[in-house]
Amino acid sequence: MAGLVAGKALTVFAPLQLGHLVDALGSGAEALPVGILAAYGLARLSTSGFNELRAALFATVSQASCRALALQSFKHLHSLDAMYLQSSKPGALSVIISRATRSLTQVLNMLLFNVLPIAVECAMALAVMASLAGPGCAAVAAATVGTYIVFTTHFSKRRREIMRRANRAEEDATGVFFDSLAHCEAVKYFQSERQESVRYDAALQRFEKEQVSVLHSLAQLNFGQQFIVISGFTAILALTASRVIAGSLPVGDVVAIHAILAQLMQPLGILGGVYRVTTQGFVDLGKLHGFLQRTSSVPPPLDGGSPFVFKGGELEFRNVHHAYGEGSPVLAGASFVIPPGTKAAIVGRSGSGKSTLLRLLYRLADPKEGQVLIDGQDVRHLDPASFRQHLGIVPQDCALFNETVGFNIRYGRPEASDEDVEAAARSAQIHDFIASLPLGYDTPVGERGLMLSGGERQRVGIARCLLRDPSIVLLDEATSALDVRTERHLATAMEELMRGRTCLIVAHRLTTVERCDVVAYVEGGVVLEQGSHAELLSRSWKYQRFWEGTSVEA
Repeated sequence: MAGLVAGKALTVFAPLQLGHLVDALGSGAEALPVGILAAYGLARLSTSGFNELRAALFATVSQASCRALALQSFKHLHSLDAMYLQSSKPGALSVIISRATRSLTQVLNMLLFNVLPIAVECAMALAVMASLAGPGCAAVAAATVGTYIVFTTHFSKRRREIMRRANRAEEDATGVFFDSLAHCEAVKYFQSERQESVRYDAALQRFEKEQVSVLHSLAQLNFGQQFIVISGFTAILALTASRVIAGSLPVGDVVAIHAILAQLMQPLGILGGVYRVTTQGFVDLGKLHGFLQRTSSVPPPLDGGSPFVFKGGELEFRNVHHAYGEGSPVLAGASFVIPPGTKAAIVGRSGSGKSTLLRLLYRLADPKEGQVLIDGQDVRHLDPASFRQHLGIVPQDCALFNETVGFNIRYGRPEASDEDVEAAARSAQIHDFIASLPLGYDTPVGERGLMLSGGERQRVGIARCLLRDPSIVLLDEATSALDVRTERHLATAMEELMRGRTCLIVAHRLTTVERCDVVAYVEGGVVLEQGSHAELLSRSWKYQRFWEGTSVEA
């Protein structure tokens, strides 16, 4: 603050020295007024020095604030429920967060480097003008500044809704862009390049229309501001010129006053931009604030939850009912128990709620009714980290990070050594393939792992689960994308993964079901039958009909 006041005092002091120089030269000075020239130059240089010092000090504060806000937003993003994240547009969320962090710097910069300095400089300039040319001249200057601020504030408020519409249009266009890019294979399959271009262009046209409105309103604002500034400047020029003619004001003071005015008009000239950027910044920060206020549909347990106590890995679903949003029930009273160390398969037709059971077990969602228990402990009352560390999963769609093969395998246990990663890859029957790649384990896999085949992605997922070495294994049709030969090669690795562990497998293949100790047949959101595969075939005609009507590979 002291630097700000000192800098602005020197900003006003420099024009006064310029006025003294004019008076000295006009009075017939025979020698160059070196002292006045030195004072003028030193004042200008010191003003610049104070400004740059403030900028340097501010850089550390602003960047630290942006980092903290971005990190807080990222953590909050991952605290939300998976259903919300999957239904949201990643591009739109990215725009909201990046725009808000950028706006934080801009708002702080505008307030500290424009609004506050302008206020200090205006006060000093008006005081100097009143002392040099009288209160009348200062009153005209104050009226000009006041009118300018009122006009700018009023007009900019009208522009706020225009800018909001432009922001929404930009978010929509960005969302279409990311959505199309994320589904590039589908675009190729259906030869929809033209269709996607038309869809993106429609979003761009809406953004273009709103952006033109923003620029038109900006032109109107700028013209109104210039009209006020030039009118006030001309009025002050007339007042000071008349005082010079009357002999009551030295020419040097006129030069000083108008130099001060010229300096003042420069920051005032960007006041509209300051208000616009500040207003837009608060809009952007407001949207982020709304996002940060959003809570997960899976509430955290009270007091952080109880620590999970592993007792062998018994899994129980007790009268579980669940539906996604306001949709039809997916589970309608599912109940079954998986004893510790048991290999259990869940079978049923598509949409019967098999994968939903795994999501509930991980507590990615909460059942509408009933309980999900691990070793007799309701997962809703547990610290999520304490029980999830005992779980390992190989999902049906094993999406990978846009990183290297090694990174994706090591994601199961980040502290694992290279030897452990390679051992897991060998067990998953993918080491030889990785070794054949140009960069080996350092080979990038592309967005969502699309540079690998479906079977290769799932083998990376199996290697990741093997590396994690969990107590409870969840397999969501983990071998569905593998050919029969590869699946047979993986049989040993899968047996090693499941040995001595509780395993819950969503299965579509008969070979997988036959290796399980118990099978739960799900239909209509409930477990209709439970027993070994042979038992169910012998006593359940529905189970028999299910396998007869399902295309399986033995």
